[in-house]
Amino acid sequence: MSRDFGESGFKSAGLTVRATIDTEMQDIAANALRTALEKYDRAQGNWTGTGVTLEADALQGETDAGDVAWRVALAGADVARDISDWYPAVVLEVGGSSARVGVESWDDGVDGHWITPDDLRWISGARVAGDILGVGDVIHVRHEGGPLDDPVFSLRQVPEVQGGFMAMDVDTGRVIAMQGGFSYQASVFNRATQAQRQPGSSFKPFVYAAALDSGFTPATIIIDAPIEVDVGGGSVWRPKNASNQFYGPTPLRTGIERSRNLMTVRLAEEVGMPTVAGYAERFGVYERMDPFLANSLGSQETTLFNMVSAYAMFANGGERVEPSLVDRVQDRWGTTIYRHDQRTCEDCGTRDLRAGDSPEIISNRRQVMNPVTAYQLTSMMR
Repeated sequence: MSRDFGESGFKSAGLTVRATIDTEMQDIAANALRTALEKYDRAQGNWTGTGVTLEADALQGETDAGDVAWRVALAGADVARDISDWYPAVVLEVGGSSARVGVESWDDGVDGHWITPDDLRWISGARVAGDILGVGDVIHVRHEGGPLDDPVFSLRQVPEVQGGFMAMDVDTGRVIAMQGGFSYQASVFNRATQAQRQPGSSFKPFVYAAALDSGFTPATIIIDAPIEVDVGGGSVWRPKNASNQFYGPTPLRTGIERSRNLMTVRLAEEVGMPTVAGYAERFGVYERMDPFLANSLGSQETTLFNMVSAYAMFANGGERVEPSLVDRVQDRWGTTIYRHDQRTCEDCGTRDLRAGDSPEIISNRRQVMNPVTAYQLTSMMR
């Protein structure tokens, strides 16, 4: 928006910006992604912590202003504070099998709470708190409930594994939820829009879309059997199915239902990789796709953002939609100066909406695939 309206105009024009994000769904998306990432991370059993340590001397007593020293020191620690029910904490004492920690923003009159061996069960090789914690270590704890004067906290860490989440309205392109990682304050890199990753088998529908538009049907028989591809220089590529099993002559529908690699490679070879690449570019998966046969199995990297918007076109009957995070921009007088949805309502002023006289919405969107193909492909993917 700074680019479109100018840096000074964007900041001083009194613009009203209506975002597409549904705040309730955004919270659900963030929690879902965090829960899955943390579950995977804890299953690995590796303790990484925050990597931040405060000087032990700075945690004792009070400051000259009469504030509790450890609270002041902890407030200056550079750690994530944007995770629901998580609090930064600092280790004040390690004794026996447990550790006493001071929790930020939790003023219950108690100078510290205890991390017990029960909190360490998921960490490989850690039996007592002293195995992983030292005085001054800044950690994260999660509030697990309990009375206000005796709350229960559990030991947590920001996972090393990361991920992205995106949900989009397939008819309008409105992005209703997006999460680019576990914590924005821990990492500002947006894995939904910036991370280039191999789509793998999620690319296969574009191969099947090209095939259906080229005269194949869901009932067309494709051979599911070993195949060798000469890739030049005396090298041979021998793709495999994940199960190492072969179905023999198999309907096209089964190929995508069971994600059969060998059927997909044969199909791409028969349709032609230039045709498949054209479809991938038309759907916006890639700006330019290399027409190598291995890319029919999703070897070339793209973003989650591109994949979600491309999949939307299967669900909406094959119309090109552009994802957007902004619905509308109005100036200080209420005049709309930007609107994402470019469809027009020709007769909204003349129809009696109260009587159920629905207006006609005129769409000028590009049809990127045959609606019949979109229907067939959606049926197969179910």
